[in-house]
Amino acid sequence: MSDRALRGLLILIGAFVLCFVVFLTQGPPRAEGAPEVDSVIFATIAAGTYSLTSLAAILFARGVLGLFVDFSRPVAFFQVLGSITDPLIALCEPLTPGFIEPPLKPFLAAFWFYFLKVLCFGMGAVPPPWLFLLLALG
Repeated sequence: MSDRALRGLLILIGAFVLCFVVFLTQGPPRAEGAPEVDSVIFATIAAGTYSLTSLAAILFARGVLGLFVDFSRPVAFFQVLGSITDPLIALCEPLTPGFIEPPLKPFLAAFWFYFLKVLCFGMGAVPPPWLFLLLALG
């Protein structure tokens, strides 16, 4: 694993841990009028959902900006966005086919992060399949 991919893994873990701590202390987000649920399981699902979705959105924004703006410009915003997204793109590099052009790699990385979110944490109101097994055993 390259140094950039390792930094991408640390960004991914850091985003999850930050969301997990927030949702464990404040409770996971819920609809207005919904009953309050304080549980480690639901904090884990909310943290995974929010962290992976936000990273996918940042990668998608990087891809859209990369189509219109040159990222080699010495603007602080582009440098910060590049320092966050380049390791995440490098983390998805083993899954990226060779024929994908470099400006399109952020879009594919965003797809992989969103796919991982759906696979591990479900889609919004539809919980992940492993949650039913965990609740049945617990």
